[in-house]
Amino acid sequence: MADDFSRDRPHIHLRNNGVREPYRRPKQKIEPPAVPERDRAGHAAALIQAIGQAIQTARVQIAARDLNLAVGLPGFYLDIELPVRERVALDQLADRRQKMEVVAVHEPVGEGGPLRASVFVPQQAENYYLRKVEAYRDSDTKKGRPRNEPLVSRIETMRLATARSLYTDDDALFPQQPTEQVWWEIWLRKGRRENFERIAQALDLTLRTHAVKFPEREVMLALASVATLDRLVAHSDVVAELRRAKDTPSFFMGLGGAEQRDWSDELLERVTPASIPWSLPPRASC
Repeated sequence: MADDFSRDRPHIHLRNNGVREPYRRPKQKIEPPAVPERDRAGHAAALIQAIGQAIQTARVQIAARDLNLAVGLPGFYLDIELPVRERVALDQLADRRQKMEVVAVHEPVGEGGPLRASVFVPQQAENYYLRKVEAYRDSDTKKGRPRNEPLVSRIETMRLATARSLYTDDDALFPQQPTEQVWWEIWLRKGRRENFERIAQALDLTLRTHAVKFPEREVMLALASVATLDRLVAHSDVVAELRRAKDTPSFFMGLGGAEQRDWSDELLERVTPASIPWSLPPRASC
């Protein structure tokens, strides 16, 4: 078929053959995922104990902060475990109104392992999960179900997170010695680069000057030990994920802006949606 205009997508051609119809809701009933069956009192008691211990440890951590290092919103990271079949709860762990954010998700290690999510919790929202669990234990909905059941019943446990909790790369690449200096990809939360560079200078980290920007993340390379990264996590709200730096990212981050765009376009053409990690935004801009 001859075209009277230029098209750069020859495999897609719709012209004057569409029919407009009003939207009709599908007749089938969409059922929400079933929640796990729990011993309500026992599950609530176990979670309250775990959350209470995490909060107490976080308070000690915040109180011990070095004021010359601390940057950003005071708070802490929680490491939350879910059964792998309950990943639907990931979207319920955060609360933007409370400035809480799910920063990293860890797929199970081995068959039957838990799904883990790392969540940043501002100090002002430290009792957020505790209140959810107490309401689950003590009150019912109008339908007679435990309040907050879709979230609370899907949580196995939680604990205060460390730098290891934010590590989303191959476990075999994680340093065995806490003082070993290695190069890391530091995946920063949106808008935190300036604070990261400030605390990195205070911690005497060696940084590469180039960064890769995504819509919700910015990636920088840093030479540091695990012990130093633990101090970084305890004194700031800047980190989303940690990965070991490899040859390809190091090369990529050494390119200029225009070269990065060319490389990112070429690389994105080679991947499929299934090959992109959960936390990796769909497209980069430099």
